[in-house]
Amino acid sequence: MGSRMSTISRKNAMVINFAQSHAQRRVSIGFSCTVSEIQNIGHSQRISPWEVILA
Repeated sequence: MGSRMSTISRKNAMVINFAQSHAQRRVSIGFSCTVSEIQNIGHSQRISPWEVILA
């Protein structure tokens, strides 16, 4: 029973790790897109990047 539980928890840990890394990749891609948009808009409107991120 104990060995079976450890196998299940190991599987869950792998799934969680995969989900976290996938989410981080999506966030970083979205963040880089947002930064490029801010750089394009910021020249005309003078918005600081932190205001957009915190909004």
